[in-house]
Amino acid sequence: MKDKYKTIVENYRIRLKIKKCTFVVSAANVQTVDEAEGFIEQVSEEFSDAKHNDVYAFKIGLGSDAIERANDAGEPSGSAGPPILQAIKGEGITNIVIVVTRYFGGKHGIGGLIRAYGKCGREVIKEAGVIEKERYLTIGIKVPYDLMGTVINDLGGHHGKIKDTKYTNEGVEIIAVMKPSYLQEFKDRITESTKGEAEFQQLEEEFR
Repeated sequence: MKDKYKTIVENYRIRLKIKKCTFVVSAANVQTVDEAEGFIEQVSEEFSDAKHNDVYAFKIGLGSDAIERANDAGEPSGSAGPPILQAIKGEGITNIVIVVTRYFGGKHGIGGLIRAYGKCGREVIKEAGVIEKERYLTIGIKVPYDLMGTVINDLGGHHGKIKDTKYTNEGVEIIAVMKPSYLQEFKDRITESTKGEAEFQQLEEEFR
């Protein structure tokens, strides 16, 4: 599992003039689908006078767990949202949403639209800048009381950080944060040292 990922440095907006049409391109760093949808709605309301107002694409997360969506917003199918998504994927970045507003000034044809929207995606990413950030996982480890020290000592010696400790009638749940690449070895060690009594639960993913 990857510890690092690439995303844009900052939220950014550019305006491009392509064949007499004005394209307003807005990009934001997001960590959840709700954040992406909120940004799309915000931009849509801001430019409500435009004919094509909420063409968008976003990608959140990494690998097989990544969430990718694209919307043509009335443009010919596959000519708007997908080229923007391809620009995102081509730059190898994630946790980004791009919304493009087009003020009509002439016809492009499907091929022209694909090129124009793809350019919008690439240009806003270029202007916003790309940065490498770190990824962390928050996990819960449930063990009987007498094995609590085993888990705490392991976390302290192997790149884990304790976030919280919850006590129950059955035992204790230790909430810890670590980089993804450490997770499987940690689970293997704790499973062995507790003779299989530990229960693991991934609680959330955090991008810093």
